[in-house]
Amino acid sequence: MKKRFDIKVYGLLHFILFMYSLVGVFMKLAFQQEFLSFYFLLFAGLAVLVLGIYALLWQQVLKKLPLTVAFTNKAICIAWGMLWGALFLGDSITWYKIVGSLIVFAGVVLVVTSNE
Repeated sequence: MKKRFDIKVYGLLHFILFMYSLVGVFMKLAFQQEFLSFYFLLFAGLAVLVLGIYALLWQQVLKKLPLTVAFTNKAICIAWGMLWGALFLGDSITWYKIVGSLIVFAGVVLVVTSNE
């Protein structure tokens, strides 16, 4: 019997993936600071805090969703990462990055739908 789609569970999943995608930004900002300076510790601490919250909430999501479904949704972090890089770090979003992301998303769709 198939489980029904629960928007709250998927909402929580994507909220924690959104949070998880910020860890890379915090770490990059931390390592742009002088080692062990206040801002280094602030950004590194934020990264650790977010990872801790993510780990706790990830376990709650796994109680409601199969691991394969939850894990394949992590591919959305590619899109979030590109957005954060452009907004906060001055990275550019190129056609190569967009096409590469679409290839990854297509692979995720193939994996998820292969057992249907």
